[in-house]
Amino acid sequence: MPKEPSSRKPGAPGYATEARRNRAQRVREAALEMPFRCKRCDEKNLRCFVDTATGRCAGCISVHAECSLFVPEAEWEKVEEEKRAKRLALSRAKAEAARLRVELLEVEDRLTAEHSLARRN
Repeated sequence: MPKEPSSRKPGAPGYATEARRNRAQRVREAALEMPFRCKRCDEKNLRCFVDTATGRCAGCISVHAECSLFVPEAEWEKVEEEKRAKRLALSRAKAEAARLRVELLEVEDRLTAEHSLARRN
């Protein structure tokens, strides 16, 4: 999805809010939902998506709130392993799609050649 140009310039009033909300949206889109929630998300019954770069959740980032999310090292490792597994699955799916595209092109090429031969006879 292409980025939409910001209507505000850095330093303009409201720019920080817009940038923070955009960052929170990117964290939500990354979909690293935690099995446990920070205090704010728990109180407001929100889903808690963690930003692996900062350790804060999207909900707290968007409203500039203190985030009480503490992720134990074992949980970080689990999240990182899940990310690696998903990247690998995605790469395998892309490779399979490429293989199938090649097969399709070969079949189409063969049919075109057979069709040309049939016209000549």
